[in-house]
Amino acid sequence: MLSWVWFTSFIPWTGWMGGMMGGPAFAGMMTGVSIVGIVSGVMVTLGGIMMSMKPHESRMWGVLVLAFSLVSLFGMGGFLIGAILGIIGGAMALSKK
Repeated sequence: MLSWVWFTSFIPWTGWMGGMMGGPAFAGMMTGVSIVGIVSGVMVTLGGIMMSMKPHESRMWGVLVLAFSLVSLFGMGGFLIGAILGIIGGAMALSKK
């Protein structure tokens, strides 16, 4: 028979693993960070597609890509390489004449 301690060690909000990374506050924070990361990724992708489809508006979309790439650093940054590539792409779109 499984002990209660073993079972509750896998469910953080039961109180056994209280602490800093075990409560519902941590789960809520990670949910918020994940949502920021997903929205940033979608907006950077949309900005890249729109730069390709509407090259005469590439400055506006470059600003959007650059802004959301910087915001994505707070949402884990796509393993950092996504944020770096977004910043480079946004800067290249702004420098285009």
